[in-house]
Amino acid sequence: MKELILRDIYLIRKNLLITFGIFAGIFMLGFLAVLSAKYGNIAKYAFDSGVINDVLQTSTAFGIVAGVILGTSVEHIYNLINKDYNCGWHQYLLSSGIKPETIVGVKYLMVVIIDIICLLTGIGGCQLLKAISRASEGLFIKGAFADQEGMIVIIWFTSILLITGGYFSALEYAYKGKNNQKTDIIKILPVMVAIIAGMIIFFILEQDEEASKRLLLALFDKMQNVTVLYIVPIVTSLVVTVICYLISVKIVKKEGKRV
Repeated sequence: MKELILRDIYLIRKNLLITFGIFAGIFMLGFLAVLSAKYGNIAKYAFDSGVINDVLQTSTAFGIVAGVILGTSVEHIYNLINKDYNCGWHQYLLSSGIKPETIVGVKYLMVVIIDIICLLTGIGGCQLLKAISRASEGLFIKGAFADQEGMIVIIWFTSILLITGGYFSALEYAYKGKNNQKTDIIKILPVMVAIIAGMIIFFILEQDEEASKRLLLALFDKMQNVTVLYIVPIVTSLVVTVICYLISVKIVKKEGKRV
């Protein structure tokens, strides 16, 4: 397994470096904005202290965006599965007697490891920017958890990306790396369903202001719960990933019987 992991890391090293480079670039933009607001041109020439505060507040958004972009690194793994099928590497591993659990497990282990590294790096960068800027309020989240806004947003997004990585990996195994209109529709279908459902809910709530207020108050109340904020997205994403792994193993075992 160690050799397979090292092989995968070697193949996606350039893509990972590019993604981490984008993260570093966005982080540096936020860092430079903080320096300028504290000691540079913005601090010198801003006529209103509110402008400086706004810049410091907005600089934390760079950390959030950088962390979210970093989480997209999981896509390199399911793209690698596609390439393994197309170049015959997957079939070679099956014919060499390596267990399907190992073949599939390496890919899913890589997805989880990359997601965890990106999560920790993204949170670290975001919290560092927040500590340097000393921004007291959140851009999106208000109240007691405002100072943890970056951490909350990055955890939720990386959890969603982990679920996406597991789902797309299972599809690559199901369709043996083939790219066609059918696979593209199946990949995008859950996203479209979520968007349409969101639009329908938004339209319904827009027609009933009282229902909208009640829902927002209920959501705000739930969001004050640490379990909902942190544990639920992480546990859910891991459970879905394990389910996708088990499905993928079953698919690959069927392939092995034909080899």
